[in-house]
Amino acid sequence: MYQPEVWQGLTSTYQEIKPDNRLNAYIQSYWFSHGNRTEEPARIIPDLCSDLIVQLSPELDILSIELCGPSTNFFYSILEQPVIYLGIRFYLGGLYPFFNHSFKEMKNQLLALNFIDKVFANDLADVLSGKKSFAAIIKSVDFYFLKRFNRLETKKISQPVREFITSHYETIDYRKEGINNLISERSLQRLFREETGLSPYEAFDVLRFQKVYQELLIDPQIKQLDLVEKYHFFDQAHYTRKMKKMTGLTPSQIKQYVGILQDKY
Repeated sequence: MYQPEVWQGLTSTYQEIKPDNRLNAYIQSYWFSHGNRTEEPARIIPDLCSDLIVQLSPELDILSIELCGPSTNFFYSILEQPVIYLGIRFYLGGLYPFFNHSFKEMKNQLLALNFIDKVFANDLADVLSGKKSFAAIIKSVDFYFLKRFNRLETKKISQPVREFITSHYETIDYRKEGINNLISERSLQRLFREETGLSPYEAFDVLRFQKVYQELLIDPQIKQLDLVEKYHFFDQAHYTRKMKKMTGLTPSQIKQYVGILQDKY
């Protein structure tokens, strides 16, 4: 199963916790991160996921609950006060069955959950309220989504979208022929935007970036031209533009940074 990589800060407090096994097809992880307003803004890179992000006070009181839709370019997270972030990271399309709303227009958006789905926001706030430890929070969130999972009946991510994601995780070029025998391109576009917020090519583009980024994490000294050829970029300029869009950095700057991370850990 596809596992995304996030951009790690040199002083990161980021931690991922796996959900109950029965939720693995929907939720990639629960994550925590401590933030202070004196820190540099956090760099957030595309990962094909949507997140429910809960801001907690140091006493674990709820400050806000937001939905971060799937992103197609990097952005910065800037803190205005000391907070603890709790994230519920859903695979592409994984939040759709739990959500009483279309994912159209959710791309590159960070919105108050209460504004989009008031019942969902209130239920989640009730689940989180009064918890005094991270362990209690995770246990409660797991139980909440398992209850909702057991009630899932008709609203599921559609087969063509599942097939596309699976086939393009296993390949490194953008091929439509494996899907066209199931559904027309126009219908696939409509389903993708409804259930994921992205177009099929946008999903492929982020997945390709993640594959390149993960190769760089493993071997910062890998040759850029090898990545250009392996992942079917038009040329090195095309590769550089894509990496800059996804990270805000040039390929050389990314290699230097992940090299520092390797030395640190």
